[in-house]
Amino acid sequence: MVRQRVTLALHILGIFLRFFALAYIVPLAAAVYYNEDWRVYLYASLFTLAIGLILEFAFRTARVMERADGFVIVALTWLLIPLFGTLPFLFPPVGLGFINGFFEAMSGFTTTGATILPAVEELPRSALLWRSLTQWLGGMGVIALFIAILPQLGVGGSQLFDREFPDPLPEKLRPRFRTTARVLWSIYIGFTAAQILFLYFLARLPIFDSVCIAFSTMPTGGFTPTTASIGAYGNATAEYIVMAFMFLAGVRFTIHYQILQRRFSAIKGEEFRLYLVILGIAISLLILAQGFGAYRESIFQAISIMTTTGFVTSDFDRWSSGARMLLLALMFVGACGGSTGGGMKVVRALTLIKHTRGMMRKAVSPKAVVPLKLSHKPLSEGIIRDIISFVFLYILIAIVASIALGFLGLDMETAFSATAATLGNVGPGLGGVGPALNYAWLPDAAKVILIVCMWLGRLEFFAVFMMFSPRLWKG
Repeated sequence: MVRQRVTLALHILGIFLRFFALAYIVPLAAAVYYNEDWRVYLYASLFTLAIGLILEFAFRTARVMERADGFVIVALTWLLIPLFGTLPFLFPPVGLGFINGFFEAMSGFTTTGATILPAVEELPRSALLWRSLTQWLGGMGVIALFIAILPQLGVGGSQLFDREFPDPLPEKLRPRFRTTARVLWSIYIGFTAAQILFLYFLARLPIFDSVCIAFSTMPTGGFTPTTASIGAYGNATAEYIVMAFMFLAGVRFTIHYQILQRRFSAIKGEEFRLYLVILGIAISLLILAQGFGAYRESIFQAISIMTTTGFVTSDFDRWSSGARMLLLALMFVGACGGSTGGGMKVVRALTLIKHTRGMMRKAVSPKAVVPLKLSHKPLSEGIIRDIISFVFLYILIAIVASIALGFLGLDMETAFSATAATLGNVGPGLGGVGPALNYAWLPDAAKVILIVCMWLGRLEFFAVFMMFSPRLWKG
């Protein structure tokens, strides 16, 4: 069983790498256009293609993908894709070294946005574009993209799709997962194109910057071609455009689909309403704390942190203690389920609120039957157990990782916020990893811990943990 499972996983990974090699065409073309060294992208593409072909044909198998195989393939894919995506960062003119390069690539593909670069503008434009492209590919999911374009995945696509998007309340837009993946990617591409046009024609940003920012907004990533993030432009119109698209990226994509189908009742869902309420309360409290003169910065940072985008227009690490604690709390809450945002997700918070209210009613009336519903749909005990387990794991991992970082010399604020920012795929934290700073100064061991946090946070734990379960390998 172990050999068969590993053989199938390596075969599928080879197919993925073969197609992932095509992604290097984008920075290669940019390097040629801007008269930069294009050979690193060519070599990276050829090397990735060669390894992909070797794995695909050396481990060819007729085995049908099972549910357990999905866990292994998804977890390994989200390690290998960032690993091969590290190649352009290893060699001149970037030359970050392996740990730093892998940190930057994992941060990109998991749409975290944490960086080890002290001066982003010093990178060649092709490398800047590659950073943003890694986030764009990772936002809607590289596996979802492969499912959309590769017919040979067949029925196995459903096993992969469910593992890459572990939504507590999954919704299929179409009967076939391949069609669902295509619909999601079509909406995603449409929003990205619209934002590029708005930034270029309305905000008057350079086309290169517009593309890079749009590639990082819809995946709620946070990379920009400037060290000072969006604040570097000092452009109010650009900030409002980015706010609008960050907000949209934090909404469940099935809602976007339903609205496009003219089913406007979708916005009446309880999760979406709680998303609006939390954002509204957070914005109001930040404006009260910072003063009305800082209303734009308050709105921007509330949306940016809750959607786990991580763009910055103000050094919020200098804000009041209450404002910083509020932003830290938003890192944990995150965006809606089924969006490109990270964190624990609004739908889980809503479910726990309902479950707690039900438990309180049963404490008063033990014989009462208290059905739990979300948007008029019943919630099974299995879903509630999964959500409670997830939240427990989330808090446990945050505590363990923070303690480990503390033993490596980080102060409490820096350790805890760095963990929250990477586990929630947010990016900037507080203290030593605040918005005006970066992660470059951390010891390599700390960077490895945070790389694991990004990986775990993007896949929401279970796909990774199942790889280490003996039961999975026994069949």
